[in-house]
Amino acid sequence: MAPERELVDAADLVKAVQLAEEQIAAAEAERREAERRRAAELAAAAEERADVEAPEEELDAGCGASTSGLGAVKPWVRDAAETLSCRFGEPTIFGVAGRGGPSDHPAGLAVDFMLDRATGDDLAACALGNMEALGVKYVIWRQRINTGGGWEAMEDRGGVTANHMDHVHISFEGQAGSGAAPTC
Repeated sequence: MAPERELVDAADLVKAVQLAEEQIAAAEAERREAERRRAAELAAAAEERADVEAPEEELDAGCGASTSGLGAVKPWVRDAAETLSCRFGEPTIFGVAGRGGPSDHPAGLAVDFMLDRATGDDLAACALGNMEALGVKYVIWRQRINTGGGWEAMEDRGGVTANHMDHVHISFEGQAGSGAAPTC
C-alpha cells in the first residue's frame, strides 16, 4: 500500500511564494540603492582627487621649475621640492606614485630627483644639511640611506633605479619643517 500523501493548501503555497518574491525584490532594491550610494561616493572621491591631484604646471617664481610630476604631495613637500629643484638645475621630479612595499610616496611625503652623480651628491648633502628647515626625515642616494646620523649601506634591490643610483629620494616628516631658507 502506498503511503498517503499530505495535501498542501494552494493558498498557503501562493502566499509563501509571494512573500519570498517580495523579500527578493526588497533585497534587490536595497542592493541597487547601495550600489547607487557607492557610485556617488566614488564619483565624489574622484572629483576631490581630481581637484587635489590635477596635474599642475605651477612654476616656482624663482626659476620656473615644473612641479607637474609631484602629484598631490603635501604643501611643505612641494615647497621643498621647488626650492631644491631651483637650486640644482631643475631636474625631473616625481612625488606621489604607486609603489610596492613601504614608501612615503603614496602619502605625499616623498620626492625623487632624477640627477647625475655630481648633482645628486650636492642635492643629497643640501637636503641633509637642512633637515630641520625642510622637514626632511631621511635621504636615500646611491644604495645608502641617511636619517641624519650618517650614511648606511642598503641591500641590493636589483637595479639602477631600485638602488637609487639615478635619483635622490627624499622623505619628509608628517609636518612642515622650520621653513628657514636652506643654506646650500
